[in-house]
Amino acid sequence: MASAAGALLLCLGTTACSSQERNYEIPSALCGTAVSPDLTTPLLPPGDRISSTLSDRVEGVKRCLVDVDGQQVLALSTEWWKKGTSLGKAALVIPNVDPDDKETEDGRYLYSDTGAIGKVTCPNPRKDDGDLFVAARVNEPGRPDEAAMKKLIAAYAEAVGKSGECT
Repeated sequence: MASAAGALLLCLGTTACSSQERNYEIPSALCGTAVSPDLTTPLLPPGDRISSTLSDRVEGVKRCLVDVDGQQVLALSTEWWKKGTSLGKAALVIPNVDPDDKETEDGRYLYSDTGAIGKVTCPNPRKDDGDLFVAARVNEPGRPDEAAMKKLIAAYAEAVGKSGECT
């Protein structure tokens, strides 16, 4: 009995327990968009299963919802806005993003440890009268990480810029 209690205490205090490990393989694409596992790894919690679901019920908005063990932990989206919409104005309605968040030097992205938004450069936009934005957010029990969020939003914007939305 004492050895079982000791093993339980050891398990609770270390990362050796399965609840503290990532037992799933991080995909190289989420909802059809290439996203390097190196970019999402810092934001994803331990668990056993990962899945993603594409939601496109709202015209001009596509959301990729990433679940670990049945809990939504990461969401990525593409959203068409009226041409000329500023990054700050779009940030007002994106969860986990605020117009006062940190901004990249080039002014293309706003980011924090739990959310980011960016404007996509489209060589040949699917919608001539709009601007395309991407957003990302971490939900509990995801892992907030400002540097990872900044890298993810830039890479996601670049991947979407090469997708059917922009070519």
